[in-house]
Amino acid sequence: MSFMSLQHSEIIKTNDGETVFIYRAFCSLLAQFLDSNIEWVWILGHRPNRVSEWKQTVVPLNMGQGQFSGLVRDCSYDLQMTTINFIERAKEFDDHHLVLIQSRKRMPDSLRLEMIDEAKQNQVLSQNGATLRIYLPHAYETAMIQSFVPNYLTKILLG
Repeated sequence: MSFMSLQHSEIIKTNDGETVFIYRAFCSLLAQFLDSNIEWVWILGHRPNRVSEWKQTVVPLNMGQGQFSGLVRDCSYDLQMTTINFIERAKEFDDHHLVLIQSRKRMPDSLRLEMIDEAKQNQVLSQNGATLRIYLPHAYETAMIQSFVPNYLTKILLG
């Protein structure tokens, strides 16, 4: 699918960059917006099981100090991986929601976005090398793509 055929809102220009809404989005489609020259992606709150149900699995109880094997529900975690690795695996995320930050550097261990006032998040992300934020509440719904790089979305969508 080319960018020209995507159904999207008008690009909204702000002091922080640009924002656009993509309709009927899914993860592998949104991966096309990532700049493969920017090394890192941070995926927030990934849930491997989209449905809230008990599943037999193994999870760590304490990092490096034992595991639990049994029924687990509502497992959620953040991931950091290279952009290339995410692009290669994007189809595996297609049935999931997505909160993704693309960044020039790894995010620090201590950065917890939910602990930062929403009005300051863009500034904090930019200070930590973020260039792009993607938010998709559910697969095949409207996604928000926010670029902290001036005219990045305009260049991609309008050529």
